[in-house]
Amino acid sequence: MFSVLVRAFLSGFIFLFFSSASFAQTAPTETELNSFYDQLNAYRTARYQPLPDLEALELPSTFSGADLKALRLQERHIVRVDLVYTAFRLNPTFNQRQLNLSRIRNLAAGVPGLLQDESVTWTLVEQTGCNSPAACQPFFHGFVVYVSKHATAATSRADLDSLTRKLRLLEKKRPKATKKSQGKAVACNLPLSRFTNRQMALNLRRAYKCPQRTPQIVKFQMTVDASGKTQSVQVQPTSKPFCTSELEEAIRKSVVFASGFPINRRQFPFIVKGAVRLPMGPLQLVGQPDVGITNFSLPDSVARLYRVFLKHKNPQHKHDYCEARITKAGELLASADTAAQEPPLPPDANVVSRVMQRHPEWSKEVVVTDVTGSMFPYTYDLLAWLQLSALEEKKTFVFFNDGDDQPDKNKRVGKTGGLYQVKTDSYEPIKNKLIEAMKAGGGGDAPENDAEALLYAQQLTPAANSTDIILIADNYTFPRDAKLLKNTTAHVRIILCGVHDYINPRYLALARKHGFSLHTIEADIMDLSKLLEGETITIQGQQYQVTKDGFKLVQKT
Repeated sequence: MFSVLVRAFLSGFIFLFFSSASFAQTAPTETELNSFYDQLNAYRTARYQPLPDLEALELPSTFSGADLKALRLQERHIVRVDLVYTAFRLNPTFNQRQLNLSRIRNLAAGVPGLLQDESVTWTLVEQTGCNSPAACQPFFHGFVVYVSKHATAATSRADLDSLTRKLRLLEKKRPKATKKSQGKAVACNLPLSRFTNRQMALNLRRAYKCPQRTPQIVKFQMTVDASGKTQSVQVQPTSKPFCTSELEEAIRKSVVFASGFPINRRQFPFIVKGAVRLPMGPLQLVGQPDVGITNFSLPDSVARLYRVFLKHKNPQHKHDYCEARITKAGELLASADTAAQEPPLPPDANVVSRVMQRHPEWSKEVVVTDVTGSMFPYTYDLLAWLQLSALEEKKTFVFFNDGDDQPDKNKRVGKTGGLYQVKTDSYEPIKNKLIEAMKAGGGGDAPENDAEALLYAQQLTPAANSTDIILIADNYTFPRDAKLLKNTTAHVRIILCGVHDYINPRYLALARKHGFSLHTIEADIMDLSKLLEGETITIQGQQYQVTKDGFKLVQKT
């Protein structure tokens, strides 16, 4: 995939590598280098596969420093660096850590400031799919560097043109009626469970044998496919100990569905949430059992076509039945999305609308949005969601572009600028203000001024401390100004865009430090502040560990 880029990546490395002045300025001490290394993300895989959504440049471990100049860092920036090697050892005393440290030191000498750049994610990747020199020879060894072009006002013009065309298409097909149509009623049933709540509790007691003394309620989430087969089970971390993997496996065996979510004579995948009471006591004949279902939710593609309402007849039960309606607006939005895909869209291009629809309980009174070049698909998704939403009360939107295209060297923390605000209950002013912000600047380097924009939104909204602020942010970059949030009391919900392979550990650390929540197209990550140093948490199949400095990825599936 990326071998064609090797020569381009390596050109000019001699020029930088042998610059003694640069090396003297950036060479870390052994203590600093070891501390840096200990915080790196690390996982094992049979054979390394590059990320599909970023431009990857390969630097083999045998690089001599011949070609780094063509990396053209004046035009683009490094987003992620993977150091890839194999687990196989001919000599049992071989020290892989020392070799990796040496390689990182050499690369840092060639790219001044690389180790100090907090926007770059570093990952150690150990390949386990070979067990002899001959078998390991075809495996890649060295650095894979992911880069992204600097965004400017000029490079944003194509994105703006595409955004305008897509919005024009969406607006043409928008229903003329001022009132939202209720749509046509269609058949809807809750997914069929194989067990009653009492049977689920009994099954769980038989399957979960971990000793438990501290009373607590543990929430869980399951993803289920259209046939009713469980795809994943995740329990939310708590401050009290319990056997996480054992409980997840017990829930998998105890909470079982015989079908998908039936709507309009079709079966759809769904997400189910529930709770388990620990420790589990003797099964009671009356009262609440030890396990129960609390909520169902549907994929965004289904939610756009159908309005589903969960109802209950008996106050003792959370949901007894559902009602669904198919709307013309939902059908038009689905067709517009399909017809308007000009540039290839990322897998989570509809993360904003999906999270917003997943949380009708949010006030959505204050929304802060990154509109730099990397965020084009998500700004369209925000506007598409707004078109189909009733703006009954005035809402405050703050759009930020990281400095109105000023040179990166002139950007100052807290005073970067490029902030555009509008308070309205109408769609058109929001769209116009967003486009104005995009025209004024594309972002430049990787880090953005998210914190400056958040604090600006707080100043504009007197009630911001008592309501949620929704921040729509880029997972691949991290705010240059996060330290500005040191004393914030805001309740921030961060919608992370671009979570395709992993969640940026720095966002996990930010959320844990300030009590924020994180939201991806698949998951809601809450209560990170309850995790203690050394604990691990599994999110979307990836395992992260709490460290003294934040989080790091320690296992990837």
